[in-house]
Amino acid sequence: MGETEAARDCVLTVDAGSSALRCRLVDERGRVQASASRAWRYLREPDAPELARAFNPAACWRAILDAIAECAASATERGDRISAVSITSQRQSLVFADEDGEPLYAGPNTDLRAAFEGAALDSEHGGALYRATGHKPAFMMASGKLRWFADNRPRDFNRIAQILPLADWIAQRLTGISASERTLAAASGMVNLRSRDWARAEYARAGIRAPFSRMALADATEPRGEVSAPDAPSPIAGLPLIVAGGDTQCALIGLGIAERGMAGIVAGWSATAQILASAPIASPDMDIWTGLFQRPDLWALESSAGDAGGAHRWLARTMFGGESASAYSEMDALASAAPVGNGGVWAHLGARRMDVSSLGMSLGGVLFPVPMALEAPTRAHIARAALEGFAYALRANLEQAERAAGGAATEIAFGGGMSKSRALRRILPDVLGRRAHVLADADSDATASGAALVARTALGRCESLSQAAQTARANRRTIDPNPRNAAEYEGEYREWRERQRKLDEALS
Repeated sequence: MGETEAARDCVLTVDAGSSALRCRLVDERGRVQASASRAWRYLREPDAPELARAFNPAACWRAILDAIAECAASATERGDRISAVSITSQRQSLVFADEDGEPLYAGPNTDLRAAFEGAALDSEHGGALYRATGHKPAFMMASGKLRWFADNRPRDFNRIAQILPLADWIAQRLTGISASERTLAAASGMVNLRSRDWARAEYARAGIRAPFSRMALADATEPRGEVSAPDAPSPIAGLPLIVAGGDTQCALIGLGIAERGMAGIVAGWSATAQILASAPIASPDMDIWTGLFQRPDLWALESSAGDAGGAHRWLARTMFGGESASAYSEMDALASAAPVGNGGVWAHLGARRMDVSSLGMSLGGVLFPVPMALEAPTRAHIARAALEGFAYALRANLEQAERAAGGAATEIAFGGGMSKSRALRRILPDVLGRRAHVLADADSDATASGAALVARTALGRCESLSQAAQTARANRRTIDPNPRNAAEYEGEYREWRERQRKLDEALS
């Protein structure tokens, strides 16, 4: 191993994402040098409704330590130096803990236990909570979960002394320091967007007891402390630890998006568009989210297409034999070979324009002309229809966020797991009719790169998040729309929106 290679400085990132836990070793140029992942383990809760979901905290902690150890061991083998640990996580994931820090509840963002309690809160106080925090519906937020515990587990509710986003709980276990990073706390509807402090008054008016007085808020660019947990893997012992913020905001930074007016489309398990604004803007229609960004002078206006990545995975498993790289490659190749517009084959697989004022079920599926004797759709048609459908939904959400921001994005970048699809990387700029930037290496991880850049900023190795994002821009390439394809997609997009509207109305 050469001297230059051995001198590489890396940040070990921990991304507690929606689909899995991922650890990455990220070098100074934003390249992933090693990876380790673990599946989440969930509890069975006899007293919880069918749609409830909770982590097994002990099993999750063992998985986190194992993944960190595996990634750190790779650094040792390669001769790389780990200079910091940076943590990000799925938003709306929460841990309720007692005074000793022991978890009473740990839930992912897919925990729907508070559907009824959240609906009642939205009916009574949803407007006020949304105007202050930029987030609803309550069943996804801390407010709804707290109401569920008050009604269904009052003993546990009375013991809640801390509410921690998942990344902050991991940080607490590693450092012994309890705090909530602002972008993550805001994503769970706990922060007043204007004061950037706890939404104490709004929760009190809604009759929700929350232990805000016992909890500190922290900025992502403030080091949290040093790794001191006795069970932490030895290569990270004593290292500075940073909680880098929400996973989507980290991905924006990893894509070079950190200035007012810039937008990022991050398509992982869920697919979301965020545009950065210089003021908190609460939509009068309450159809989007407004959150905090790691820069204190910027806010993130967000419109989400839902679980597009989950639908993409379902399609790979159902029609292409599994979730292996070869299955996705085959789907990509077939989609690339099919024509623009797909000969009248349409896919509506759940991704649609966000409207948090009235979330609900919709109809979906694959539509095509019949009788099939004329021209039966092939797997290529269905694969392309799915990717085009995702692209239409991403455009609808980007445009909705832009309307809230009061103008078109000055720049658009595309990242996340779905951006590894070469076909989608080509389709999306054509559907948008606009230039899009992607990471030059399709195997890069925007979230891990962004988390590493936030850590380097917190430690003073980057002067600011703006400078950090500027370094990420060197790792991008630009994809311009094909004018002919873009013109054809204009009509196709309008048809998709009208068809989606009718599908949404079918169950209303």
